[in-house]
Amino acid sequence: MVKRVFVLSLIGIVLVSFLALTQGKVLHWNLGASPTTLDPSYTTSAASKQIDHALFLGLTDIDDETLEVVPRLATAWEVSDDGITWTFHLRRDAMWSDGTPVTAHDLVFAIERTLDPNGSPDPEGSLPLVQRLYVLKGAEAYNTDVGRARDIGVRAIDNRTVRFTLNKPDACFPVLVSDPVFYPQPRSIVEDYGIDWTKPEHMVTDGPYTLGQWVRDDHIILYKSVTYYDAAHVDIDQIYCHMIANDRDALDMYEQGKLDVVSVSPEDVESIKADSVLSSELHVYPSEPALIDSDCLLPLVYPPAQLAKPYVVRTYAQFGCEKWEDWDIH
Repeated sequence: MVKRVFVLSLIGIVLVSFLALTQGKVLHWNLGASPTTLDPSYTTSAASKQIDHALFLGLTDIDDETLEVVPRLATAWEVSDDGITWTFHLRRDAMWSDGTPVTAHDLVFAIERTLDPNGSPDPEGSLPLVQRLYVLKGAEAYNTDVGRARDIGVRAIDNRTVRFTLNKPDACFPVLVSDPVFYPQPRSIVEDYGIDWTKPEHMVTDGPYTLGQWVRDDHIILYKSVTYYDAAHVDIDQIYCHMIANDRDALDMYEQGKLDVVSVSPEDVESIKADSVLSSELHVYPSEPALIDSDCLLPLVYPPAQLAKPYVVRTYAQFGCEKWEDWDIH
């Protein structure tokens, strides 16, 4: 723990110095609601998922344009002939924001923690979230307190290799592991701080951003991580997440230049289309889920009701509903 705290302090100094020396690009995003938690073991709300996707790495991800499964924390994977066993190989340059490496053991710890029947109280009602892990052999038995953690179908073969054993063949598994419920967690930090591990002063992440500030019901500030493996291609230095529930108020702030991205009410779409400026910045999700031709991808890439609202965005490179590391603003 002493080593981890020392490294974390050093990186914090480097980060603060970096931010002080550069103006940086700041993205003002309206999150709309305050996350109840940033703990991946209990994340179910749209606001929580959006923040967690910026803070953590999933084994895989979904490419916004091609809708293909792409590597993220994992560089490659293979499945056994019977379709039951999936083996993922982790990237060697993935690091936690305190400078320690991300390992397969972090994934095993996270899954066992999420399934623990005696775990922390669930602040968001995450039973459906936990049930996504039931695809793993022994997961449901352990979660319902009739099985053992060591019988869950997840093993760290070594620091860079994690193996999953499923109850039955599932060709969609590479898509499933892109979900926050499969994100790794830093064991020593979680065990040292318990439910407080997600506070800005304690939180350690492995994604493109770190948690700088969280004022509940007001704002969250994320900073570009200096330890992220692909930091050179992250163009946004700071994300300021506002929590403005009223769509009309948020749109007014957007028009005043105080927000870069906002969701808009369906009732406002026609007036926006009639505006010569806003009409060019309006983006609307497809109304027909049938446009997504993959049974695996449909539940993930076609957004639920709270994410499917139209939105306006001033400037961007690539738009991903949660992938702020792909954004650029001018």
